[in-house]
Amino acid sequence: MVSPDVLKALDGLPPGTHAMLVYDTRERKEEVLFEHLKLAGRYDGAVYVCSEETPDEAEVAMKRFGIDVDEHQREGTLQVKNYDQVYFVNGKVDSPAIIKGFSDLAYDYTSRGLAMRAAAEMTCFFRRRKVNELVGYESDLHRKFSFPAFGICGFNLIEMTNSNNLEVLWPIIRAHGVVIMTGPGGSFILPPEEVKAKDVEKTMGAPKGSIKEN
Repeated sequence: MVSPDVLKALDGLPPGTHAMLVYDTRERKEEVLFEHLKLAGRYDGAVYVCSEETPDEAEVAMKRFGIDVDEHQREGTLQVKNYDQVYFVNGKVDSPAIIKGFSDLAYDYTSRGLAMRAAAEMTCFFRRRKVNELVGYESDLHRKFSFPAFGICGFNLIEMTNSNNLEVLWPIIRAHGVVIMTGPGGSFILPPEEVKAKDVEKTMGAPKGSIKEN
C-alpha cells in the first residue's frame, strides 16, 4: 500500500515536474498513477499512455478507481492512448516527435485554462528492446519539463529485471526530478540524488546487494 505521505505529495507537485514511479504490481501502479490522474478533477486535463494493458482495459480500471472516464472524455479532458500511438509510431522511437506531441497537448489544455497531468507506462520499451532509446528519451525530457505539465513515467521493476536491463535503473532515476517507489516494503518519494540502493532493495523486497548503483 502506498503511504498517505506519498499520495499527499502528489497533490503538491510543482508545474513542470517530471517524476518516475517504480512499482512491482498492477495494483500498486494504479494506486499512484490513477491517483495522479484523479487529482486532475475539473481543473486539469489528463493523458494516460498504457502498454501493460489496452486502453479499454485501462479505462475500466480507472472507473473502478473512481475516475469518471466517460464525463472527462465528453468534456475532452482525458485521453487514453496505446503506446504505439505515442512511443512507437511506424515502429520507430522519435524522441523529439514524442516530446512535441506531449507539448502540443499541454498547450492545447492551457489554451482552455487547464494544466495537464500525464501518466505513462514505459514497459513497452523493455518488451520491444528499445532500452537505449528509452534512456535517451527520458534524458531529452530533462528533470523539469519545458512545457506546462505534471508527468509521471511508470517503470515496472519486474519487467526491467526479467529483461536483463536493471543496469539502466540509475541513469533513468537521474533523468527525473522526483522518484516515487512502491513495493512490498513500503513506499517513498525522494529527489533522485537521495535515492540509495538500500532504499530500492528495502522498498521492493529485493535481496541485499542485488541492486547496484552505477
